[in-house]
Amino acid sequence: MISLEKIVSSNLEMLKSQEEELLKSLHFVQQAKQLFQKHWGITSESPAKRRGRPSGKTVTPNVAAAPRTRKKRKAIKSKTTTTGKTKRVSHLSNIISTLKQNGKPMGSGDVISALFKKQSAVKDIKRFRLLIYPVLTKAYKTKTLTLKDKKIHLNK
Repeated sequence: MISLEKIVSSNLEMLKSQEEELLKSLHFVQQAKQLFQKHWGITSESPAKRRGRPSGKTVTPNVAAAPRTRKKRKAIKSKTTTTGKTKRVSHLSNIISTLKQNGKPMGSGDVISALFKKQSAVKDIKRFRLLIYPVLTKAYKTKTLTLKDKKIHLNK
């Protein structure tokens, strides 16, 4: 009968021999890596180059970063309140006021052209549409406005 001590000792011997083989393999791989690095002029101290699309940032050492200034956002339209302060008006409030002035449902193209005539910030109507359509979509999702038969209805 085999004793427990013999099993443990044989397992330990087997693990030690495997460890020695793995260390030899590791040493071989390290030597091969050094050989390739020397051949290609790569030192082990320099990090590997990043693969893929380069980021837009360029790093220049020993140059202090310039302080960034924040651009002020242009107000779409502002109203003066009774206290004398100007209040910014959103596209959605302009859309709602246009629908209220018309008194009946309007198509999105009609709403956009009416809003485009009122404003002066954006000169291109195609660009203006790109600003207004997300506002309309969000208003449909929040159920502030509804779209029925290709006409925008004001929810009350």
